[in-house]
Amino acid sequence: MPELKTLEEHCKYVEGFARVSFFFARKWLMPKFPEKKPGELIRDHTPLLYHGLNYPPAAWAENPECQKILSRADELAALEPEEFEETMWNEIRDLAAKRAELNYPNAVGVKAPASWNCGSLKYDPPSEHPNLDPGQVTFHIANAVGPKSIFDDPDYLPHCFLLLMKEAQFRFGSHTLFTSTWLNEREAFLNCFPQEWRCNLSPRPEGHPVPRWHFGWWGQLVTGRGTINPKAEKFVRENGYLKYCCLASHCSFENMRKHLKEHFSI
Repeated sequence: MPELKTLEEHCKYVEGFARVSFFFARKWLMPKFPEKKPGELIRDHTPLLYHGLNYPPAAWAENPECQKILSRADELAALEPEEFEETMWNEIRDLAAKRAELNYPNAVGVKAPASWNCGSLKYDPPSEHPNLDPGQVTFHIANAVGPKSIFDDPDYLPHCFLLLMKEAQFRFGSHTLFTSTWLNEREAFLNCFPQEWRCNLSPRPEGHPVPRWHFGWWGQLVTGRGTINPKAEKFVRENGYLKYCCLASHCSFENMRKHLKEHFSI
């Protein structure tokens, strides 16, 4: 059985996300969006602030440490990508080490956030998504079984989904599952769902869409142990886009329960 990642490995994880964020923004995003500053691109399209340094999005606009990083990126915009990456990393190295040590006990691959209320799944109250049908419940995926993968036991996620549907139906009268994630391009994830889910998948965008900052996109760079996947990181650096797109879908509780009972040992 794999062991939990160490603090040293978590520090490398933070460094990895910081470095790929700086390089990706300077090498690939700045030429695509010449009207935007590097700090804005780092904030909106890379995992640096949240998944790297663990600052909540609500704090980005006012937190002096976040603002200092983004402002410094703007000042160094003329540097070549490799030099930009190295210089920016040296600028935040001490802060990154401090943030890594602070967050390590609750880090990816070590412990799932307390808000993940159904194993490796978390549902939001419908009031947080007023633009959706009130019968839809939005869920998120994490890894509460690190250093293992959520797919090691084929019955694990189905049990998480049964619990989520039971709670959401009881609490909110929900009847439909909804999410958007890069996992919607992985068969291991899609196999958990009925045909309705596949039929309702949002179309894959043409070309190579620009990712947002969250793990709905960037989670594909992380292993079950909570370390950076070197092949996935290399792909982003060399190609300027993420291999898998963040796609949305939905299906009814009724069809989901029927599918799970027919295909899994639950």
